[in-house]
Amino acid sequence: MSKHRPQTAGEARRVIEGLLAAGLRAVDPRRKVAETLSAESWLIGDTHPTVIAIGKAAASMAMGARDALGDRIGSGIILTKDGHAVDPPSGFTVFEAAHPVPDQRGLDASRAIIDAITGLAPDHLVLTLISGGGSALLELPRPPVTLPDLQVTTSLLLRAGAPIEHLNDVRGELSMVKGGGLRRKMGAAQCITLILSDVLGNDPSVIASGPTVQRVPDPNGALRLLERYDLLARVPAPVLHVLSRSQSPVESMPAAGVRDEFRILADNDLFIDAIVAEVERRNLRSSVAWRRQEGEARELGRSFARMVTGGAEEIDIVIGGGEATVTVVGDGVGGRNTEFALAAGLELMNAPGGDRWVVASIASDGQDGSVDAAGAVTSAASIREAHRTGLDPDDALARNDSGGYFDGTGELIRTGPTGTNVNDVMIGLRLGS
Repeated sequence: MSKHRPQTAGEARRVIEGLLAAGLRAVDPRRKVAETLSAESWLIGDTHPTVIAIGKAAASMAMGARDALGDRIGSGIILTKDGHAVDPPSGFTVFEAAHPVPDQRGLDASRAIIDAITGLAPDHLVLTLISGGGSALLELPRPPVTLPDLQVTTSLLLRAGAPIEHLNDVRGELSMVKGGGLRRKMGAAQCITLILSDVLGNDPSVIASGPTVQRVPDPNGALRLLERYDLLARVPAPVLHVLSRSQSPVESMPAAGVRDEFRILADNDLFIDAIVAEVERRNLRSSVAWRRQEGEARELGRSFARMVTGGAEEIDIVIGGGEATVTVVGDGVGGRNTEFALAAGLELMNAPGGDRWVVASIASDGQDGSVDAAGAVTSAASIREAHRTGLDPDDALARNDSGGYFDGTGELIRTGPTGTNVNDVMIGLRLGS
């Protein structure tokens, strides 16, 4: 047994919060943008770029650009989620809008961004800073689709448990700014895109629906996805009209020779690697259960609990990276991480050795679904105590009310907006006694 293992659930929580902090430092958007622009100064040269920052990490990324470029920034716009415009740099126009379901403020901000990048000279540079959440924030629907049509369609897909890739495949067909649409508005201007990835696999055409990346159309692909989730009869008629139209030729991107550069600055792998390094720094032993994992949150939580209790005795901490989904059937409050943690905790109660483990699941952006928290940490002992105090974890899981349950037990992990967004981490920690 490692002498460094925490002895109590409270000590375990403090260790988990320390691991999370180390992971977040490694994927800090401000630092990553500043380092990239400073180390690769040729990217910007002696230009005075227009800076467009979109997504949950937009304010932090814009600060990184300001750190590296100073007053050389010609103009700048930030479009981010409500509450995420934390300490934006001076001189930037800041817009906040709703996420994950778009609202009118997002459309108004998108029009302002288009106005800022339209008609630029061929030697003008647009530095585009992209992070997760941009799909909901940057939006102009393709007529005759309206904002209410998009809101209904997005909500239906979210409640059906569609992963971000499927959600963006549908939204991309309904939008004039996704799939390279924003890049086309820049015309012959130069474009550099720096990306903080919240998409497992880092496909730049999927991250924020690829506003500066050419879409490769999949005829009828969006319709097949709606059929897969049994939504063809439930989405608004204009949505079906746009998706059912004959596929037109792909809209052309700027001519060959026009400069485009892409960089992935940070992702879930970097986040997980930093957490593993912090485990080693603390003289604990870890194993990585999975990377880039997707699936139904409650099923993954149960699987994770069985995995940690069935592992080698010398392992102190088990780590997983990815992003689960939730098929919503109830009326509760929660998200993928709280649902994962609750399902894992319930499984620990029935697993041999389950009392020796504490489990947590945490969103790197600080926001897990509809609950005001990043995730939760729990244990078999906590689940049993909840039963004794009148809480019903099984009922909470059935009603998708994991957030409400953990609010009652005091086990929510609240970080506030972290300024970054690189999916989630799942942690199992073995107690020393």
